[in-house]
Amino acid sequence: MTRWAMLCGLSDSELGSLIVAAAVHVDPRFEAFFIVLNNEVDTRGPSVATTLRLIGSDPSSPEGRRIFDADGFLSRMGLIEMRRQDHPLPTRIVDASERFVRHLLGDGRFDGRVDNLLSWRSEPLMPGELLPDTGPFPEVPPLGSRHESAIVCMRSHQGSGAVCIAHHRLHMSGHPRALMLDAHDLPHDASECRDAVHASLREAALACTPMIVDARRIAADRVAEVIALLDQSFIPVIVITGPSVSVDLPPDRIVDVPVAAPAVRDAWLDYLTNQISSPRTVDTLQRLEPEDIRERLLHGNEKISASAPSDMGTLARPVIPTFRLSHVIVHDQVEGELSHLLSRVRLRDRVLDDWAMRPGGTRGRGITALFAGPSGTGKTMAAEALAGELGVPLFHVDLSSVVDKYIGETEKRLEQIFTAAEQFDGVLLFDEADALFGKRSQVSDARDRHANIEVAYLLQRMESFDGLAILTSNLRANLDDAFSRRLDCIVDFPEPTQELREKIWRACLGQQGQHLSDDQFRTLSTLELSGGGISSAALSAAFAAAEAGRDVQYEHVIWGSAREWQKLGRLSFPLEQSFGSFAHSPGGEVTTDA
Repeated sequence: MTRWAMLCGLSDSELGSLIVAAAVHVDPRFEAFFIVLNNEVDTRGPSVATTLRLIGSDPSSPEGRRIFDADGFLSRMGLIEMRRQDHPLPTRIVDASERFVRHLLGDGRFDGRVDNLLSWRSEPLMPGELLPDTGPFPEVPPLGSRHESAIVCMRSHQGSGAVCIAHHRLHMSGHPRALMLDAHDLPHDASECRDAVHASLREAALACTPMIVDARRIAADRVAEVIALLDQSFIPVIVITGPSVSVDLPPDRIVDVPVAAPAVRDAWLDYLTNQISSPRTVDTLQRLEPEDIRERLLHGNEKISASAPSDMGTLARPVIPTFRLSHVIVHDQVEGELSHLLSRVRLRDRVLDDWAMRPGGTRGRGITALFAGPSGTGKTMAAEALAGELGVPLFHVDLSSVVDKYIGETEKRLEQIFTAAEQFDGVLLFDEADALFGKRSQVSDARDRHANIEVAYLLQRMESFDGLAILTSNLRANLDDAFSRRLDCIVDFPEPTQELREKIWRACLGQQGQHLSDDQFRTLSTLELSGGGISSAALSAAFAAAEAGRDVQYEHVIWGSAREWQKLGRLSFPLEQSFGSFAHSPGGEVTTDA
């Protein structure tokens, strides 16, 4: 206990007060003892006056009374709780927290409220010489120093090795292990979040260790809230945020961490492969953290390490991709453009950094592309496939929830989306983008001026965006010319040819297509449906077959195709003369009327 108090920087008076407050929890016989000393029959613990007398201090001493202040170390760390707040300070009851009592008795388990939030970071995952150079790093104060600036903020991109850097810096400062908290797991309710943060800080105080808080997967406004809660303690904390997050800390407490170059990630892979002896390979052109590389060596490349955040609300829908480019059936030219776009994203570190071929100005390191073409030609699927190839989330933007009639709100919402996509190195998809990125109108009223400000902001933000932004449009001509000039790639998705339609039919039906002959597939390919239409028809056929209790047959596919044809508002189904008009009978059988 004495060593713990020394490491935490507790004074003799603070330690004595803690022991007095905990006495009644350790041995109930102290209840009668404190009743006598307090001279009150309805108390079950020491009053402030009694506690001060027992530790040899005067109850009227300002120094002694400050021990029990709400902003004092014992209260801030949740080690003591004050009862009877409506009483004068000398007659308030000092109560040791149950978690401190358990610690006093040798119970090292975390508080139940944070048991699933905290983890230990003991052995360094990566040696310091393999980590990116951050330049000058703020001093991490000793645990018991009661330093005014105990927080360091590391702003970092995905793939910078930020957690390893933070642990390495703490290790160099004399802290061999640290308590790890992922802020994404904190409760959303403000009161519950505050309690969880305070309970986490108390665990750090009891263990005499600093904390690393990973706040990269939460929105910027929540980052500010979490830092404000952490700043109320005396525990050294390194907070890791996204690259564009603004924090209310002195400039000398903020460190910007660069993205690790592919060569550095190669070195991480070599080191971890030797440590784990894994036969698996990992694509280090992706912006992976050392923790991600380790997970993929252990469990395979299919794991997407950076799970999408849940703090985007209705602005964007995070999607964990299930498609790869091999699943996208398009024209050869489109396939080549998609492959080139993927290469631009994966090789940007080499071209922009190693070869110093930055475009200059306010342009960021990201890539922007437009997918143009009719509905159902595979634009959205291709965007998800690119995210799958990169191993990152896809942020599908709901434009209806982004555009706001109040001036300035649209820009704020767009910034929230861009920031979230940047910190995950994610793919940002603006579907049907011409609704938001349309031609700037002539200014005739305040609303027109507002709309033009939104577009101007968007164009500027796109230039500084650090990630892959994909926009889809049914009408390429609707997009603003100034915006088109800022695009790195424009990919046109034409309607599929008959040959491609046959491939799409086979892919959509999968194993259920085994009952169809090659001639039947060729016949289906004569229907001028888009890829999306074929997918919808195949799904309808599958439900019809399942309802009938059978595998998918040709007649089910014809029925699904006729249904899709009708949905498109087309009057004459081309296969009707050969196969009749198909309808579902009440019994679930697919029948034809010849």
